[in-house]
Parts: sequence; structure tokens; C-alpha cells
Amino acid sequence: MRQTDTALPPGRPRTHPVRPAVLVVDTTPAPRSKVPVKRLRLLPIALVPAVVLGLAACSGSGSSSPSASATSAPTATATPITACPKPGSASKAVDISGAVGGDTAPKVTFDKGITADPAQASVVTKGSGKALGEGDYVQVSYSVYQAKDAKKLGTVGFDQGNPQVLSVGGSGFGALLACSHVGDRIAAVGESSALGFTTGGEIVVVADVVAQTPTKATGTPKDQDPKLPTVEDKANGEPEITIPDTAAPNTTTAEVIKQGDGATIAEGDTALVQYKGVLYDGGKEFDSSWSKGAPTTFTIANGQLIKGFVTGLVGQKVGSQVMIVVTPEDGYGATPQEGSGIPANATLVFVVDILAKG
Repeated sequence: MRQTDTALPPGRPRTHPVRPAVLVVDTTPAPRSKVPVKRLRLLPIALVPAVVLGLAACSGSGSSSPSASATSAPTATATPITACPKPGSASKAVDISGAVGGDTAPKVTFDKGITADPAQASVVTKGSGKALGEGDYVQVSYSVYQAKDAKKLGTVGFDQGNPQVLSVGGSGFGALLACSHVGDRIAAVGESSALGFTTGGEIVVVADVVAQTPTKATGTPKDQDPKLPTVEDKANGEPEITIPDTAAPNTTTAEVIKQGDGATIAEGDTALVQYKGVLYDGGKEFDSSWSKGAPTTFTIANGQLIKGFVTGLVGQKVGSQVMIVVTPEDGYGATPQEGSGIPANATLVFVVDILAKG
């Protein structure tokens, strides 16, 4: 994950998130997105943010305040793993106790100076869930330690917030997950860059694969108001939006298309979503995570997203599909982003599948 902070003219949407001091999994650049933000704070989950020392950016996980002393610059670069790393004497020597996927971080002990080249990974506890493959998304709790002195660098999930949604496949940590099952506890040892982290030096990672995350809403379908835009999903879950032959509402309006039963989204939360945006006038698509091929993470907060998007999602539950009609006042008004395909003073329609909460 690479993040930049680019100065833009006043009122123009920000297309890069600000760079925090982070310990990151996978450093592939993130694609740009046009909406639904005024100051875009966006990270596709396919690029898996990971441990953030003192702060889990984009996920809401980790401890509550940043720690400058926790930041570590990358040093030597190893070849990232692209296939399942094999177990070895180093990964087998990591001793872990505590419940898998529990609310308490496991107790981890190993000899200082432990090393592995190439990286090694052992399944400490084998899960009974689904085998994971390329393109899946999973919720993972994990802790990372410096191998040289056994110092804990950071934790995501366990007793430090929620598990993080990561993508399966590719290289680094994603490649390791492609060898896993839901419910597995994994111990990995190796050069940080080989495992997809940017801390530098040898590290030890203890990770619990908590659950698989769907790529479309799984809630119970609800009756739809024919006076509002209606939604019908394709086989893969991508919504098709039909605009009614009636005037748009004069206030921002949200309708639950599928009712989920997961955690409730509060303002300030991060959420993994699939979304599609179309114009109320004519139904033309102007942006979609479905078209980009991957779900997206947003911080659900005013100042980060347009007001109508926040209004429509706050109070909704994970697993829900929500249709939001956004008035121009709660959207982009008279000054939409150049090149966005959104006319001035346009009413917008979003369909959002809420997949996970950070």
C-alpha cells in the first residue's frame, strides 16, 4: 500500500489518502477512485493494509494512539513469497497458547534471533472451515514481532480492535493465506518484505484466520418502493438499478434492499463495501467497485465522504444492501469533480453492499 498526500485546489476531491506512519502488508499502488468522496480516504482491500504500529489505518483496528517510536523503515528487500511457504524448524519453534480467534491476544514465545530464508510458515492449529483461494477475502487477527529481540511491533484484532479483512492470493501475506483454511492459526517467520511487510528485518507473524468475508450482500431481501429506484442483482451480486418514471425525492433517501444482521455502522467506522453509482437522470453509471473488480474500504464520516453517502450508511448493518438517492445538496452540488461524469446539480443513486466493518 502506498499512500500520498497531494495538495489540491480548494473544494476538489482528494484522490489519495494521507500517509500515516504504518507497518504495511503489500506495497502495490492503490488505484484512483472518483466518488463518493469529497476528500477521498480509500484503500482497496486487494492491497491489504496490515499492522499499523499504534494505529490501524483504514481498518479501525490496533491500539488507540500512534506511536512514533514504533515506526520502522524497510531495510533489505527479500523476494516476496508467491506460493505457499513450507514449514520449517523456525516456524515450528514458535510456541503459541490461547484460543484461536479469541478476544485475547495469544501468548507467543520464541528464541530471540530466530531466522528463516526463505520464509517459513506452519499451521499451528488447523481450522475446520473452507479452504481459501485466489480472490477470496478473509478476516484475520494477527500480531507481529521482531525476530531479533522478540519485541511485539503491533497487533490487529484479538484485544486490539476488529480483525482485518485481507485479500487472498498474489504475493507476500496474501500468498500465505492462499494455503489456509478458515479457522487456521499460522506462525510465519522470515524477512519482512518476503512476507509482505515493510518493517525491515526478520519478523515473526502469528495470524488467526477468523472468517471468510463475502463479496456481495447476504441479507434478507425486502420489499422495494416502486416510487424509488429499484434494484435487481446479477448472478455475481452486481446490482442493476432501474430508475422510476417519477421525480427524484427532494431529500436524501435510503432504502434497505437486503437486511443484514451484522454489526451496525456508526459514523467514523471503516467499512468494506461494494458500490455502484448512477445518475438519477438517465441511469448512467459514473463509478462502481464492481467495474474495478474488487470491494473498497471507506471511512464512513463527513469530511471523508459526501454527506448523502454517510447519511445513507450510518445505522445500517453489515450484510445489508442499501440504495441511497442523494440530492445535489448532499452530493457534489454545482461543482462535481472534473472528469467524474457527474453533471452539475445532479441527483445520484448509489447501491451499497456492506460486507464488513473495520
